[in-house]
Amino acid sequence: MPKAYRKWIYAKPMVDDALGPEQFALRELPIPELQQGQALVRVKLVNIHSATRLRMAQGMTKLGDTDRSNYACAEVIQSRDKTFKEGDVIACQAGWQDHQIISSNDASVGYAPPSELVKAVNGTNSQWNYVFRPAMVKMWPPEVLMEMFGTSGMTAYFGLRECGPLMPRDSVAVAGATGSVGSIAAQLAKIAGCHVVGFGGGADRCKWAVETLGIDRCIDYRAKDFAAQLAAAFPSGIDVYADGIGGALTETVAAIMNQNSRLLSYGSAAAFYADKLDAPQHRASLRRRFGISENVEAILKRRNIKSEAWIVDEFYHERLTAEDDLSRLLRRGALKPISNVVEGFENLPNAVVGLYTTARSGKLQVRFEPR
Repeated sequence: MPKAYRKWIYAKPMVDDALGPEQFALRELPIPELQQGQALVRVKLVNIHSATRLRMAQGMTKLGDTDRSNYACAEVIQSRDKTFKEGDVIACQAGWQDHQIISSNDASVGYAPPSELVKAVNGTNSQWNYVFRPAMVKMWPPEVLMEMFGTSGMTAYFGLRECGPLMPRDSVAVAGATGSVGSIAAQLAKIAGCHVVGFGGGADRCKWAVETLGIDRCIDYRAKDFAAQLAAAFPSGIDVYADGIGGALTETVAAIMNQNSRLLSYGSAAAFYADKLDAPQHRASLRRRFGISENVEAILKRRNIKSEAWIVDEFYHERLTAEDDLSRLLRRGALKPISNVVEGFENLPNAVVGLYTTARSGKLQVRFEPR
């Protein structure tokens, strides 16, 4: 059993919201003695969230501390918790560290408490902490477990379901089609038989989206003639818009959405990746933070557009059904997992920095231990 663990901390404040390797420092600390109701896990892989830099800048990740809100795949190596058994492969929230003590009594970090139904399914007090079924672990590696069956896949799955049913006659727009949720949402819409047009940042990424995801078209949202290309791609308007970007793009696209169409807003990447981060919006509603401005609200009302904006754990009491449905699509090759794995615990700082400086596709993940 290990006596110590390694942890990256947020060591130095950013200047002008610029994130570099110097913001991180490595610490080695003794592992505390396990108490009743606790388990020790070895972290196998962590997802890097696009809000990581924002959390650091706004003090949600404290100086001298690690970011405790990451989604991780881990293996239980010692347990005094009835929910977790040694050898279990689990999803959990974890810091930038290779070992962590967890408990089924722990609340989630940075989120409201889960529903009683979600607690019952997970056997824990957090929507993000649960044991993967052994069959899932046999079928899929950690990067797929944490992308397709983590928040990315679940957001795409439940989001399109709530905006559905998708019909072959529907024209679907997907913002951030090369991103973690967008790449899955675009595929699911295409599987449903829809006409799917994605938005990506640059010609190369748009080409990747068409060739890899099998969608009909992808438009560079940074192009000067984006509005003209958008209109040409949707001559009969947009029936469904999956939007994880927010900002000005949402207003541009909403302007050509059809009467009685549907909008799924699930993120605000435009704010996360901006050179200058916005001030904290503690009182802003989720809809505002996800890019549904007053102008967009007016369009939604005028055209009777159904709009959804929520955190995906609202549906996690149905998580097992979603895992089964997504597994079937993966196993028959209709759905492709899109992940971007950086190897090595020591490379976590560069991976986080690279999230904001290097074009990528799918979910950025860091694997802490060899395959």
